[in-house]
Amino acid sequence: MDTGLAGKTVLITGATRNHGRASAIAFAQEGANLLLCTRQSMDLLEETAQLVSDSHPKIKVITGQCDVTDEGQVNSYVQKCLDELGSIDVVVNNAAWRARGPLLGITLEEWQRAVNVNIHAPFLISKAVIPSMVERRWGRIINYSGIAPFRGASGQGTLKLACQGLTRAIATEYGKYNITANCIGPGSIDVARTQGQETHPGSEGVQLDIPVPRQGTVEECAATVVFLASEQASYITGQTYLVNGGAHFL
Repeated sequence: MDTGLAGKTVLITGATRNHGRASAIAFAQEGANLLLCTRQSMDLLEETAQLVSDSHPKIKVITGQCDVTDEGQVNSYVQKCLDELGSIDVVVNNAAWRARGPLLGITLEEWQRAVNVNIHAPFLISKAVIPSMVERRWGRIINYSGIAPFRGASGQGTLKLACQGLTRAIATEYGKYNITANCIGPGSIDVARTQGQETHPGSEGVQLDIPVPRQGTVEECAATVVFLASEQASYITGQTYLVNGGAHFL
């Protein structure tokens, strides 16, 4: 299947590992050029870039450091990317940070950090990129949501539900420019966690009592992201695609 992504330019935030790295590899397999960024883990980001370049030497891979919660840095980074490659056709807002635990156990500092990464970042990235997409009358924005909004998790659930609202707003306002915006909602996925962000029993633990009784993989999620960016998904917008093994939350 020709996805129409060959020669397109894809910006992926948080591309150091897990979902971000898998998405980078998946888009490279479609012949897309890559803009990969991270806030601070440049060593891991360069590993991602090297993996892609080794297997797909003909595509362009540009890495960069950017705090996606800082408007000035985001605007400068996006402009630099546009100057270097001429366009940003697809955005994958993957960067995330979890405010874990019950509502009364979340500190204001944890809440604010989660708001910045999960809401402010996709807002700022999308706001910076959309004007060039409007000019070219083509664009795809894919935001990572998750299982939390459907399970009522106090921190991540609230913020990722807000991200879904942002996604629908973009879909409504910019669909006339052939720009689509969708969310992907992974369920229980086998990923490496940052220290302090591990899954704890009783919160958002691994759930295997589902029709497909196993954890999913980041590659399965990345395949969905590529589909949502493809020409085959041009009439799909404002939706949340769940990759969760058939789990039901009500």
